[in-house]
Amino acid sequence: MDPAVVLRGAIANSALEGWAPTALDVERLLALAAGTVRLDAYVAASIDRALRAGEVGPPDCIDVPLDFPDSFYPRTRILRNRFGIRDAGTLQQLEFEIGTACQFGIEAGLIDVPATFDGVHLIAIHRALFGDVYPWAGVFRRYDMDLRHQTFRAAWIERYLGDAAAILRKPVEHLDRRGYAHHLAEAYAYLNCAHPFREGNGRASKTLLQLLAARHGYRLDFAAVTKKQWDGASRRSAPDYGHYRPDAHALFRVFGAITTTAEIHTEY
Repeated sequence: MDPAVVLRGAIANSALEGWAPTALDVERLLALAAGTVRLDAYVAASIDRALRAGEVGPPDCIDVPLDFPDSFYPRTRILRNRFGIRDAGTLQQLEFEIGTACQFGIEAGLIDVPATFDGVHLIAIHRALFGDVYPWAGVFRRYDMDLRHQTFRAAWIERYLGDAAAILRKPVEHLDRRGYAHHLAEAYAYLNCAHPFREGNGRASKTLLQLLAARHGYRLDFAAVTKKQWDGASRRSAPDYGHYRPDAHALFRVFGAITTTAEIHTEY
């Protein structure tokens, strides 16, 4: 796979989660694909820019927040982080820069993660994507979380991840492209309901599915849908309040759009 294609896929994954990278952001990332910048040097430079750009205080980290408010600095909506960054925009930019670069690193084989396609795999991916920024990366939350009119229950995390892993273990050799897209949509519906981490769930889950798709001769083109389409499908797939089973059919259209057998040459 062309490294530039892999890198642009990582950028598109982050774009679905709200990132609007500048031309300079993309130029810096593409240097990774070209091999002119090492991943560790890129991460170090991103951290240095963030520390020079934003308000910084004591890190005051909590490795395993016990409740939702615990994940923020007091009287703010800024996530506790390794650097004590107190500016929301600076922290978000750093998270996107490093997360995107590390997704490329995982796909390019620069970062080793266990290819088990289950909860253990997802933990390793999440830690690789966000561990440079958040001490709780790769740690399941211990509290319920309400986001966008949906409650993600901590007690159901393991069950949802187990069901997703069971789906991903099913034979797929007999499936055509459309059938394979529906297979991934069903798995993603359960991964999304698990929402096991405080932040970065979508990026970690999509990275896991991208790795699996590559094993079966497919590529997920996250640039083929808009953030509005992706978010809308994800919301519609959520189970009714108090119910367990998600509606994977709500995700069939977006996964049909992004599942491709061809290399993707999206320009940014």
